[in-house]
Amino acid sequence: MWHHNNGCNKFCDTRPQRASHARSSEGGNQRPSSIEGEPLKEWVERQARTLGIATERIAAYEARTISDAELPIVRDFCSAAVIYDLPNYLGVEGRISRERTPEQNDEPEEGEMRDEPAPICGAFDARVLAKYNDHWITSPNAEYVPQPFIFEGARVEPLRDGRFGHIDCFQWPQLHAERYVWSACIPRKSAYRDDPTWKWLWWNVTQSVEDFVLEEGSAFKVGRIHADKWKLLETVYNRLDARAQDWIQKNPRYDGPLKVDAWLWSCRRSLLRLKQLPFTFRDTIWIVAFCQRLCLDVFGMLEYLQTVLPPADGTFIDGFDRWMGAFTMDPEECQRLFESRIPVWLIWKLNRVPADMTVIKEVEVTYPDDIVTDPEEFEVGQVLKWKGGWCYPGDARHLHTRDTPVIGLEQFAHPWPEPDAQNNNGTTTSTPSSASPAVSNAASSSGENSSTGAVRTEKSRQRTKPYRPAGLTPRAKPAIILNPNLWEDINDPAIPPAMSAWHAALKDVVKDVKRVRPNAPKVAYFFPNPVLFVRGKSSDRRQRYMRNWLVSRAGWISRLSASDMSPVTPRSWRDFLNTIPERISATFSGEQQREAAAFFGPELIRVQHDIPSHVQFRDLSICLADLASIDQLTKSKILWDLYEHNFRFELVALGRMLVPGLSSNREPEWLDLVHQLFPGDSELTMCAEPFPTQNQGLGSSDPRSRCEFMEIFRKLLASWPGFPSDLEAPLLPSAPLTRVWAVERRLAIFYIQSFFDNFGRPPILPRLIPVPLACGPNGC
Repeated sequence: MWHHNNGCNKFCDTRPQRASHARSSEGGNQRPSSIEGEPLKEWVERQARTLGIATERIAAYEARTISDAELPIVRDFCSAAVIYDLPNYLGVEGRISRERTPEQNDEPEEGEMRDEPAPICGAFDARVLAKYNDHWITSPNAEYVPQPFIFEGARVEPLRDGRFGHIDCFQWPQLHAERYVWSACIPRKSAYRDDPTWKWLWWNVTQSVEDFVLEEGSAFKVGRIHADKWKLLETVYNRLDARAQDWIQKNPRYDGPLKVDAWLWSCRRSLLRLKQLPFTFRDTIWIVAFCQRLCLDVFGMLEYLQTVLPPADGTFIDGFDRWMGAFTMDPEECQRLFESRIPVWLIWKLNRVPADMTVIKEVEVTYPDDIVTDPEEFEVGQVLKWKGGWCYPGDARHLHTRDTPVIGLEQFAHPWPEPDAQNNNGTTTSTPSSASPAVSNAASSSGENSSTGAVRTEKSRQRTKPYRPAGLTPRAKPAIILNPNLWEDINDPAIPPAMSAWHAALKDVVKDVKRVRPNAPKVAYFFPNPVLFVRGKSSDRRQRYMRNWLVSRAGWISRLSASDMSPVTPRSWRDFLNTIPERISATFSGEQQREAAAFFGPELIRVQHDIPSHVQFRDLSICLADLASIDQLTKSKILWDLYEHNFRFELVALGRMLVPGLSSNREPEWLDLVHQLFPGDSELTMCAEPFPTQNQGLGSSDPRSRCEFMEIFRKLLASWPGFPSDLEAPLLPSAPLTRVWAVERRLAIFYIQSFFDNFGRPPILPRLIPVPLACGPNGC
């Protein structure tokens, strides 16, 4: 829509018809001293009042012939009059800035050499002009006019290459959005396609073994991009990071809207995701494309901030053809982009093109020819889901093309479903984490709820129990019954060693059922409870549990990392690990199996019936045929991995429950503390990392390192309600070992007690790494 200033509409109907959209610049015309009997000075003043600008901004409005020196000033005013639909009664033919009055002699006198300044093509002149449907499109600083995809709304969702086709600001010029001002400086693929580093910003991953490597021994078809290709993407990041750090050091006081460091942080995290976590091929395409978009954004920001603009020289002020450029319908935006050397295309309605515009060249619209427009192909086992939305060009489209399924810790919101929520009919309904906005990004191709992602199935899918507990109304919640077995020590050599302070803290927790909050959820775990693999008399069942867990581990970690998953009840874990049959009987136990099958989905169920010969666990290759004789150390490593994963997820779940306000920001302080608490870049999940050779983090054998991580843990818990006041003082690096041990035990007691009070059971606690018998507790 064309924007008018106050009072401008009344002039529109009296605007004279234009003879042509372009006029010849040959010859000069003397300027009139009056307009329809009104002196030029008074006319200019009246128009200035209409525009709402001061006449002091117009130096030449005397009622006389306009001189050469005054022409640029008058030209600026005339352009403004044309922009705001004011009648152009000056009768100017051709380009005002090029005109000279007839009194001037065009020919130099004999023997005289005279250098004429080269004329400048202004922001509202047409270096190129093209007609597109019912619009004219002009550019003062580009040699072509790209096809505009800015006149109607479109659904923003990834296509087959993980990008967004013609409405993607990372592939094609879009309508300018001031909120994303750097988008016009995003590099064009054609300008860098031959650069050995930057060309990877547009790399398309394929299913060839050179690009995508399936997880060895996993029946769940997940994998990672090849290590060599990942290193090339890391090189792109490193170059951008070096350039960004150089700019940040030179501009330490910059407080503008462009947050280069935040974009780099997100870019680094997405890059690490590609290295650490296995995904399906389709999910990998999305994550690669998202990582590339982040890099292109950083590239555009740095170009916008760092590029030094050369002085105007010659007839044309060229835009940087390596930049994407932007469309606009706003003349003021056009002027700003033009002055910034950004390629800009101004959209005119056919009846609004000024008659005094000079057109250098009329061209045909350039159509895209290398942008994928094929729709996304859903793949069984795909765990990422896009929240597609219909939006119009501008800020909304820029925003949605920068969106992505949330991966990692940010997705971890409201993980514990409230039990027994009931609808108006009195029937029990599911209250999974899909109640939060984040679940729209969760996905699973499993079961009836595939459209909303994999979520915990509540009693709506359970068979009604034959008897109701005595004395309970239909809406009453059963009394909480504690399970003393959960507090018992497990006497099995495969269980990894306990951390002494944490083990001692278990005895000091008050296990009074009255402390448990009334709406405590059912007992549930994000990963199988390690005791499932050591308890029970049937060695065949324990072996079957281990086999099914190892073949599904990579797929479960991928889903848990990329989706808003709820924890799983022990019964469902047992049904899943015991192998869910392909044909489920119509019995009570069959109903329980059906519930587990609906939760885990067909892709995870299928791997139980398509067992490979070997499976990869971290840096170990395990022969599944030899599980019966697996050595104790390997089994202990598998159990340690379960202890560690459960502890990490439960810690964050409890923090979200106790202090929900901390999760309101995308990068809150507590989230950074969680990142710091666990060594490495893995955050909550560990999939392909080599098994640690020594204790790290909270279990570190190095006193100084242990003190450092204990202080991080103290800061993390300090915001929780009921935090002990005597622990508010920081734990200094110089603190003696006795002080560190005492603080660790107090923190462990507070954590375990808080968990029990909210969930009615003890948490899964971290353990020391298992070591060969010939080694000590701190490693070999």
